[in-house]
Amino acid sequence: MQIDDIVIGGDAEVEVKANGQTMSFRTNIVDIKNNSILVNTITSNGQTIGFSDNCQLNFLYKFDGRLFVWENAIVKLVKYDGDIYHKIEIFGEGKPYNRRDSYRMFIGEDMPLYVNTKTGLTALSVLVKDISETGVAFITPEEIDIDRSVRLKLKDEKAIIHLSGIVVRKEFLENLNSFLYGCKFNEKNRNLSRFIAKRQGEQLRLKSTTFSNVRFVKDKKNSRKTNTQP
Repeated sequence: MQIDDIVIGGDAEVEVKANGQTMSFRTNIVDIKNNSILVNTITSNGQTIGFSDNCQLNFLYKFDGRLFVWENAIVKLVKYDGDIYHKIEIFGEGKPYNRRDSYRMFIGEDMPLYVNTKTGLTALSVLVKDISETGVAFITPEEIDIDRSVRLKLKDEKAIIHLSGIVVRKEFLENLNSFLYGCKFNEKNRNLSRFIAKRQGEQLRLKSTTFSNVRFVKDKKNSRKTNTQP
């Protein structure tokens, strides 16, 4: 895919790879000039995010139902027409991107799982290994059939996120004498997306890859002295 095919006003993502983890942040395209794409500032919990040099940054854009990626993008905060934006510099052609390995957030907690069986709904206590926007992995000594429908309740502070899906993968773990299951969710859940995005932002800040308030204010002052164009 060529840069000229990208449409102003479209949705985009910045994928961040750091310390063996992958995170993704959504934004919108404001303007395009040559190899530079101007997007609305990327934020998490009201804080503008910045990216250190030890992160690999990829630009993701969906076109005609397909996702494309430009790897090793350069992302900077700039001031343009009196407002603050993120400027993303990309190079070359975008390559088709398969998001099978979407960001999976480690959980490591026991949670109730409800399984639809021939005799009705059965409640199990399972160890939830990790979760993503598309599915969940959990461990239990109980044997569950592939294609079996399941329901999970995920706690988000005081709220409960209700998730439903289908078991698509099953692996026996000899060391635990239990089964590791992979479950694919039936549909996208906005509450789950917000939950994961919030946790991503928290982890990113802990890894010192965000702007502190002091640095952001300082950059805003410096931007008044520099006429930065996208």
